Amino acid sequence: MFCGDPLEQGYQKCVDQMALFAGASLIPAMLALALMVAAFAAPILRSRPALRAQTLGYSLVAWVIAGGTLLMGWLPAI
Repeated sequence: MFCGDPLEQGYQKCVDQMALFAGASLIPAMLALALMVAAFAAPILRSRPALRAQTLGYSLVAWVIAGGTLLMGWLPAI
């Protein structure tokens, strides 16, 4: 979809680049998911609102990094 017509020159290079960046974005996305689940499931984090907010803040930063990594994959292939 983002790489254009499959018959165009450079299509496969674009698809390969997007796959690479999609895979790379999984690392911060999994970290973000783990932090978010921990913020709501861990008893110590539920009892301490400040620590829960800090954990959710770190989760948000990790989501932004994951999204930014994915968006970099949509840039034109080098």
